[in-house]
Amino acid sequence: MTEPPAGQLPKSAEEVEELVESFEGKTRHLPGLIGRFITAVLVVMSLYHLWATTATVVTQIHRTIHLLFVLFLTFLVYPGWKGAARRIHPTDVILSLASVAALGYVIVDFEGFIYRAVVPNTLDLVFGVLTILLVLEATRRSVGNALLIVVGGFILYAFAGPWLPAPWTHRGYDLSRLVGQLYMTLEGIFGVPIAVSSTFIILFTIYGAFLDQSGAGKFFVDLAFALTGRRRTGAGQAVTVASFLLGGPSGSGVATTVTVGAIAYPLLQKAGYDRESAGGLLSAGGIGAVISPPILGAAAFLIAEILKITYLQVLVTICRSS
Repeated sequence: MTEPPAGQLPKSAEEVEELVESFEGKTRHLPGLIGRFITAVLVVMSLYHLWATTATVVTQIHRTIHLLFVLFLTFLVYPGWKGAARRIHPTDVILSLASVAALGYVIVDFEGFIYRAVVPNTLDLVFGVLTILLVLEATRRSVGNALLIVVGGFILYAFAGPWLPAPWTHRGYDLSRLVGQLYMTLEGIFGVPIAVSSTFIILFTIYGAFLDQSGAGKFFVDLAFALTGRRRTGAGQAVTVASFLLGGPSGSGVATTVTVGAIAYPLLQKAGYDRESAGGLLSAGGIGAVISPPILGAAAFLIAEILKITYLQVLVTICRSS
């Protein structure tokens, strides 16, 4: 996509999506039967998580199902290398099916699985190693190599402890213990991050998608200008308020910046803001809204999970201290 002219923001849904992807990662846009299949899987995933908010599901099974959906879709939606963005490669299908096998194994044999964490059998080791590798590959595709290198370094450290000098030396982990810790308990792959993702973040993501598709972005901008438009600095304040209203639920700073900017940028120009000031205001509002109280991005959910308190208690505490 060509860059929009100076002083102009992209306004079509396609332009906005391409701009967001340039910052947050490239994804495939697959037409036809494959595209409808992926949409159907996403709908099923959303319906399951909405149902799980009121149903009683075993914690480890719920997190496993969540990760199964995520890995299955990641390999279909995120290309593995440059030049693979236009179609799904057979390797992607194999990895998606491997995700179903490795995590479906946990669900099918759950009663025996949870009691073998200390002494995994051969199948546990095979599927455990496979799951770890799949998570690493999904991380590389969706986030990049930096996080992959950090995680890979810590995994190697678990094995290399006996050969390291003090103070880094330790007794070392064998493969059985590492797989048992990472794959078969709630302290590794299925720990706090997946707990927060499967319980809170997924619901905010669904809510953010609903706001995006329903045109709520324009409503929030209109509401913000209605509240602040009569003031001398109303245009700038309106951008801040609109970004706050839209950024928290959407969870994407870039998407918030582009959505609010497409509507508010002409109004900022009329109010006397130059291009640099308007751009800085929009970007600061969009990015800052995601991490501002009371939402705090994913941090508030992590705080609630670690301290074993409710999300509402976290919000009340944050608002009191702000």
